[in-house]
Amino acid sequence: MISLNRVLNLSDLEVYRVFKDGNILSYAIIEDTKKPFTEEDKKIEPLCYMDEEDINEILNVFKIYLINDEPLNKEDSVMLREFFSEFVNTNSLTNFIIQEYVQEDVYDDDDNVQAYQKMLESVGSSYKIKLIEEKNWLYLSQD
Repeated sequence: MISLNRVLNLSDLEVYRVFKDGNILSYAIIEDTKKPFTEEDKKIEPLCYMDEEDINEILNVFKIYLINDEPLNKEDSVMLREFFSEFVNTNSLTNFIIQEYVQEDVYDDDDNVQAYQKMLESVGSSYKIKLIEEKNWLYLSQD
């Protein structure tokens, strides 16, 4: 049985810790690129077999990164790909890519924004997590 712990939820980015039988299995990052497929993306299977015209119709691509400290076994890989493919509502203008990455020290860092930014950099994402300045926090007070 798998379970999720969403550790970061931003408007264009979500980071999950995925557990299997109580042990951490992987990190999963879902990034809304708000862009079409890149030329690099078009080389990935099955996109490399699609017509250029069909690929160019897609205007918004979600990228799902599965990050672990060692390669996932086939069973876990298929399970996570099927599971996270349900997170994106695809249509004629929106699609997604799921890729797996190995980052040997992924579990060495504390769960914090810098660790998630490091994960994004290791997968080649240009997304920058903006830190919230203290002056921008809303404080509730009781009168």
